[in-house]
Amino acid sequence: MLAEVRRTIRRHRMLQPGAPLWVAVSGGIDSMVLVHVLRQLGHPCHIAHVDHGLRGSESDGDRMFVEALAKHEGLPFRSVRVDPKAAAKGISVQMAARDLRYDWFRDLLTEGPPVMALGHHRDDAVETLLINLMRGTGSLGWQGIPPVTMLQEGCLCRPMLGISRKQIAAYAQEHGIAFREDASNSDPKYLRNRVRHELLPLLENMRPGAAAVLAREVELLSELSKTSAQQIGREALSVKQAVDGTMRIPLAQLRESQAPHLLLMHLLRGGAVHPGQLDQLIEAVQQGSTGAQFRMGGFTATLAKEHLAFHGAAPAPEEFSIAANEAGQGQHGRFSWRTCMPHEMEFPMGKNTAWLDMAKLQFPLVVRPWQPGDRIRPVGLGGSKLVSDMLIDAGVPRHAKGKVQVVLSGGELVWLAGLRVAQGFSAGSRAEIVLRLDFRGEGVHHL
Repeated sequence: MLAEVRRTIRRHRMLQPGAPLWVAVSGGIDSMVLVHVLRQLGHPCHIAHVDHGLRGSESDGDRMFVEALAKHEGLPFRSVRVDPKAAAKGISVQMAARDLRYDWFRDLLTEGPPVMALGHHRDDAVETLLINLMRGTGSLGWQGIPPVTMLQEGCLCRPMLGISRKQIAAYAQEHGIAFREDASNSDPKYLRNRVRHELLPLLENMRPGAAAVLAREVELLSELSKTSAQQIGREALSVKQAVDGTMRIPLAQLRESQAPHLLLMHLLRGGAVHPGQLDQLIEAVQQGSTGAQFRMGGFTATLAKEHLAFHGAAPAPEEFSIAANEAGQGQHGRFSWRTCMPHEMEFPMGKNTAWLDMAKLQFPLVVRPWQPGDRIRPVGLGGSKLVSDMLIDAGVPRHAKGKVQVVLSGGELVWLAGLRVAQGFSAGSRAEIVLRLDFRGEGVHHL
């Protein structure tokens, strides 16, 4: 097991030999084994414990148990108590707990060491894949749990992703590692628990070794998802959008595409389009049903002789934010993003792609429609300029200006999407980590 964890760390460049790090320790078997393994591999561990306060006295017992471990072993210890029930506004308590936990992790990474190890393992990755498949999250859901999540403050790593729950249990027994049981891990009201305790055992009974096979598939699907995203992104660049917001896709391109569903999902992201509607639309394209119309989320699709046109009431831009822990990869409306290394930058990519230096950004980034009075310091201008003046200079029609969006970091405008990046934020060859932002623009796409 030690050798496998060491291989995972080396393969994904999680840690230098002997480097210190934070370890998120709940008191459960996974995190307790993780601490033991990392120390065996020569890494000084700083213990971080989050008390979510969801289980009354049991939560208190978890904190005291982990603190006692740290004190006995002479390990630095930090803990925090959060209130996910109060923070759960429009999201589940579990998601609120995760957000609060990750916010605190970022604070610790800022203090140093800049690496935090989490106890996710191979079975967690399989469960996540199955849950994503059932929910229908598309190609993004194929990626499962990433080995490393890069943040502005540092990184989160998962050294045990190649280790099964069974191996962890055997290691704990062999080395006499104490841990606490969390009763909520057996509560059937949570989908993950039903997948863990009902679905996976059923699959294993039907086909012995199914868990190991699925674990291999997780890694393959993750690579496939990243590869397909790059290919579809390149394929989508040829689709043009008129200044009135109408988007026309040549029928020949759809018919010849090896992944028409993925292409349409990429082009229409943010439009609340149901996968079943895509099936009907692609069938109409294949049959050449000229004149057919479909209402799809916020779009109306019209099948013409040589192209498929999407027009009408596309969703109005809304304000949203990109948290540091979400910067690895994601999408919202007409924006998509992912972190990458400097050598992955491709030029020219057009003005609908921005390459930003992660070290120069303050998260969360805020994405919103531009407002009167907004100013930007465009690269090469030597000063600031009103966004309204830039839109006039660029010839953006009046009816399209309301759909222009901007990206802000720490309150400063860093990108007028589809037009200009602000001075001081572009990623150069010396950048360590790059945030790639892509925007499927309306009104400035042609600039």
